[in-house]
Amino acid sequence: MKKHIYIIANFLAIFALTSCESELNQIPLSQGTTENFYSTANDFIQARNATYSYAFHGANEYGYANRILNLSEVRSDNFYATTQASRNWEGINNFTTALSTNPLIKEAYLSNYNAIYKANQLLEKLESNGTVITSETDRTTMKAEASFLRAFCYFDLIRWFGKVPLIKNTLTAEEVAKIGRTPITEIYDLILSDLQFAVDNLPPSYDPANFGRVTKYGAKGILAQVYMTRSSPNYGIDGAMLGLNEWNKAYQQLNDIKTSNLFVFDTNYANIFKTEGAANKENVLVIPYSQNTGNGVGGNFQIELGYQPYFASLNLSDQGSLEYKPISTSFLAMFDTNDSRRAVTLAESYTVASGTYKGTYTSNPLVKKYIDASRYGNGRTDWGVDFIVIRYTDVLLLMAECTLHGGGGTQADVDDIVNDIRERGGLSRDAVNVNLDRLFNERRMEFFGEGTRWFDLIRSGNAVTIMNNWKTSEDTSGKLGTIDKNSLLYPLPLSEFLAAPGLYTQNPGYDN
Repeated sequence: MKKHIYIIANFLAIFALTSCESELNQIPLSQGTTENFYSTANDFIQARNATYSYAFHGANEYGYANRILNLSEVRSDNFYATTQASRNWEGINNFTTALSTNPLIKEAYLSNYNAIYKANQLLEKLESNGTVITSETDRTTMKAEASFLRAFCYFDLIRWFGKVPLIKNTLTAEEVAKIGRTPITEIYDLILSDLQFAVDNLPPSYDPANFGRVTKYGAKGILAQVYMTRSSPNYGIDGAMLGLNEWNKAYQQLNDIKTSNLFVFDTNYANIFKTEGAANKENVLVIPYSQNTGNGVGGNFQIELGYQPYFASLNLSDQGSLEYKPISTSFLAMFDTNDSRRAVTLAESYTVASGTYKGTYTSNPLVKKYIDASRYGNGRTDWGVDFIVIRYTDVLLLMAECTLHGGGGTQADVDDIVNDIRERGGLSRDAVNVNLDRLFNERRMEFFGEGTRWFDLIRSGNAVTIMNNWKTSEDTSGKLGTIDKNSLLYPLPLSEFLAAPGLYTQNPGYDN
């Protein structure tokens, strides 16, 4: 079993100090309790680990991986996830305007702000009492980690919601209630500053015992995505896309990852999702999970795209995936018959020998690339499968995207990258003069089920057109709502309007 940076004997003590609030208004710890806690180097380590946990693992059983699979993957043209039942994810794919009370939307907002609160608190305590950490290098690294996690969460927020309140310090509820939605450019100023500090001060790698801590190159990967998002067309909405031409800045960050020679293009596609921990050289930024520890650091994001009969076919316990999320027929039609990635990605035929779900299933394909029964622990919330936020193949394809926008590299580089990926999938190296449309199609097949599709659609500049074309062909039963530029953002949670009446204006196109 891999070691895990969140496994600390008295780790849960940090959670006794503060709880997740039901709204953004979080009252900081009492002065005495805070000062008493941040009195040793080990206290700071626990606080750092708690910040990672809030940012990556979220609260309760729902973390970043679950969030991105629902809000990006299920939202996109990869799924036609309508259902007869009342499930939290139903309105996400249906494009309903009544999403402000949706628990998945609320979680994206609150979990990020809880992590930002922890990061702000840690940064403040490092400034006021950090000398209890005797190594200046360790102090600086911890500050860089906290800065990265704050930037990571703000970037997540603005991609989902557009303008959000910018909170750079720990504040009282009364102070927070006076902070409205901050212009995107101001939020980006903090994101870029935090990420640059992280890039400048994080180590290039860690030993295996510290697997999961962000490195210089993980920070560079997110910084590249920030530049690419800022460069994307803004669609006439007040979102994270600014229409800037920063593709060269993104290309530089991605090329630095490539030339570090710390990462490897795995020639076996299945290995990427089956190799644990530091041994997986495709990992640029990863959220680790461990099973059978008893410390609550297992994951459950497998349930988001899974289906209970498939879990039963593997003789696993009940996972709660009772409703099937249909995969778009347009996506299934994309695969060449010789593409080996289809067999790795999808379970298209499976049999349950006995019990409630007995039978053979051939019309309910699902994403299985992250379902590894050998890393299943003690129940549905104890999977030990890591979630890869950025993998090396993504770095290469993002470089190709920047090249096609004039950010660096050559057309031959783009064609080589695409052909390497096709060859790994058992296909011929026949990609010539690859353009952006072809590149995004290649990305769609490569990263299906990994949560990248919604952001890819937005960067393409054609998200609304593509989604409406998909709706025309897929939505024969008329279950989907209007898809327009307003659909590219989610609404702020209703709970925030109730907590601070009159402070916010809802994103256009949504009911409050």
